[in-house]
Amino acid sequence: MPEDNLLKAIHGPQDIKEMNLAEILELGKEIRDCLINNVSNNGGHLASNLGVVELTIALHRVFDSPKDQIIFDVGHQCYVHKLLTGRYEKFQSLRKEGGLSGFPNPEESMHDILKTGHSSTAISSAVGLLKAFQLNGENDRYVIAVVGDGAMTGGLSYEGLNNGGRMPGNLIVVLNDNDMSISENVGSFAAYLSKIRSRQGYFKFKDILTRITTGTPLIGKVFYRFFQKIKQALKSFFYQGNIFEDMGFAYFGPIDGHNQKTLERVLKRAKNLKKPCLVHVKTVKGKGYSYAEDQPADFHGLSSFNVATGEHGKKVKPDFSDIFGEELCRLAMDDHRICAITAAMGAGCGLSEFAKTFSGRFYDVGIAEQHALTFAGGLARNGMKPVFAVYSSFLQRGFDQVIHDIALQGLSMTLCIDRAGIVGEDGETHQGLFDIPMLLPVPGISIYSPTSYAELRCILRNRVLNGTGISAIRYPRGYEPDMVLPFHHLEEPAEYTGTSKELCIISYGRQVVNCLKGIRLANLQVSFLKLNRIFPIEEQLVRSLMQFKKILLIEECYQTGGIGSYLGNLLMNRHYTGYYRNFGIDNLFLKSGKPDDLLAECHLDGASIAKMIRKFEEYPE
Repeated sequence: MPEDNLLKAIHGPQDIKEMNLAEILELGKEIRDCLINNVSNNGGHLASNLGVVELTIALHRVFDSPKDQIIFDVGHQCYVHKLLTGRYEKFQSLRKEGGLSGFPNPEESMHDILKTGHSSTAISSAVGLLKAFQLNGENDRYVIAVVGDGAMTGGLSYEGLNNGGRMPGNLIVVLNDNDMSISENVGSFAAYLSKIRSRQGYFKFKDILTRITTGTPLIGKVFYRFFQKIKQALKSFFYQGNIFEDMGFAYFGPIDGHNQKTLERVLKRAKNLKKPCLVHVKTVKGKGYSYAEDQPADFHGLSSFNVATGEHGKKVKPDFSDIFGEELCRLAMDDHRICAITAAMGAGCGLSEFAKTFSGRFYDVGIAEQHALTFAGGLARNGMKPVFAVYSSFLQRGFDQVIHDIALQGLSMTLCIDRAGIVGEDGETHQGLFDIPMLLPVPGISIYSPTSYAELRCILRNRVLNGTGISAIRYPRGYEPDMVLPFHHLEEPAEYTGTSKELCIISYGRQVVNCLKGIRLANLQVSFLKLNRIFPIEEQLVRSLMQFKKILLIEECYQTGGIGSYLGNLLMNRHYTGYYRNFGIDNLFLKSGKPDDLLAECHLDGASIAKMIRKFEEYPE
């Protein structure tokens, strides 16, 4: 790692407040070097963090964290913030088990206000934080929400703006625009107006005019209102205004997010207004590292890479997401009713080829899972076959739509749940452990959990073409198992292997492999039941389980509300008299770590399962 002479001397934001401009610019270079070197080893979100170096420095120079609270929407762009708040010495542990989180984490620092990981939440959180300050009489404190332009595709951002704009107080929203234009500016006049509005001279003149006109008896306020109307009319004609001002925010920008002096000047101005402000900042993703600037999407979230060449690990074989995308394309060739929907995760969910081949039936709705599901319901109502591909953790945002807009209406669609189960290094906010407990109570739903690519293809084909109601297909991040599985009836809801009548082990999805490893290590004669359709479990299958003296269900899911709890109720209702136990994950949020390490920590690896089987087999008859 380079020397980082300035960076390693920073123990908190106070250490950068007295630096001169030359030192600040050098600090920015050191931060970028530190980001590139650490992410190249540990993986993580690089391009977004390289793009907010100057912005984050400016925020910590203008405001007083943690007295003033800074909230990063989504949170993956918080690495610079971590470096400026005393975590340089631990930065090499980023995204490692027991190390720094890749997202804000109040357990690490008082400068991290909330754990964030999902999009579009920051503004609403900021409004609540500020209101609490006001109720406590702490009116000198500020709350700053840093929100990306992508997050503005999520409706919750506008709910926050709608309420924040009408609430007086020190609320500042920083819109980090690194891709698309939010409001359309027209010609050179708009750029000139933006430039003037970002100058202190303009603001001083405006303040003086306000004091003179409003301070003049009788006619002052009349003149002020007149000047305001003239200004608004000119701005509407030349500039067309924007939604933020209409919602009650003073708007600044767009400004250059890599000009340190301008950033600090405008943020100070917004701070001095003491009213809701929105500062629109234009930044470049990957700034300062040519490979990331040229290919920001490739350097958004990635594994380790070669700093000198920019080369990083690329998939050498297809994963579950790719297989899903390939099979859906194959089905769509023969059925024009099949439509694919994603919420800003087209590439991640394996839909890139579908988007190219069937562009008229591919819908990326942005970070708007609620809309995606209700939109799917509308498609289904009028005869289409919608398929919504979504990460398990992001599906949580659309739970009401699953119930109200699809299930209640008796509509049919396919819900393809990617990243189901333990995901790994992205930590608590991204583990896919809530989809089963969330979906089990939904009337009419069917849930499938394939272990292999062949099973995924078979289930997807069957449900898309013939499914009724909601068909949820969940599969993990990564690849199918290398081992040969002793199962052959892909279209069956479940399949047995083994002939023991004493002990039956049950599992599904990725965990089937670890269970088979555990059975082999335990070296015991047991039967094994693999569930392909995990819900509903048909009555005939429950009856077949009554023959076993002991039943152990093992799943990569929370014990509370999982398939084990559901099956236990079915057995109890049939007065099962043997020993039954379900084993899953305790109800806690799993932190960052490699999936295999986290599985072992949860006692769901092969060795742990072998011990569990031996212990359970020794239970009294």
